[in-house]
Amino acid sequence: MQVAQTGENLQQCKPMTTAAAIRSWLQETLTETGLTVKQWAKRAGVAESTIHRALKEDYQYVTSSRTLSRLASAIGVAAPETNSSEPQMVGAEFLPIRYEVGAGNWQEISDSQVFYGSGTVAPDPAYASFPQWLERVSGDSMDREYRDGELIHVVDALALGYAPQHGDHVVLVRRRNNGAEMERTVKEVVRTQSGTFEFWPRSSNPRWQEPVRLVDGVEEDQSIEIEVAALVIGSYRPRRR
Repeated sequence: MQVAQTGENLQQCKPMTTAAAIRSWLQETLTETGLTVKQWAKRAGVAESTIHRALKEDYQYVTSSRTLSRLASAIGVAAPETNSSEPQMVGAEFLPIRYEVGAGNWQEISDSQVFYGSGTVAPDPAYASFPQWLERVSGDSMDREYRDGELIHVVDALALGYAPQHGDHVVLVRRRNNGAEMERTVKEVVRTQSGTFEFWPRSSNPRWQEPVRLVDGVEEDQSIEIEVAALVIGSYRPRRR
């Protein structure tokens, strides 16, 4: 976990022109094709928030070339060129708090993402090329690791090309009612003896003692779609000053 500091270490590059170029490309492509964000995301197999984030004027990270290629190929257009050799972390000192995360907290999905301010946590240079943000823990489904109100520091799993590893903590996004409702929940990755992966809560609450099991991206015995949205790389527990 990197606590924010002032100094040159946070001023590693100036990729805002690249981020702006990607934002412009997204806007122009949406206008020219007549597609909605939802339609484009569905064709490309990415989360709608992937596009919505990159369209925001204050978004400080460059969308990965892998994701841009998926977006472009899905509708038969050329992807914008990016200089992936440059570090993508910019001079923002603190990461934004983008979501509240907690089992059982189902919310209706809207086109506008809610922001919860920022936390006193800086981007991790080890993941400088990938989007990073904070999520505020809500509830006790993972309270043996993260208390209610604690901030977890995460990296975008899609941009990272993440594959589950035993012992990792991840943010799962579960969708139901044909995608109209969404739940974000933190779980620990467990590799079973059969080689499959399960996603376990680490809770003192008897309500949260069963793992999430997936079959081709759908929760076992249910019509709930699930994706690994982010990898947890740290946490921050504010204390009264």
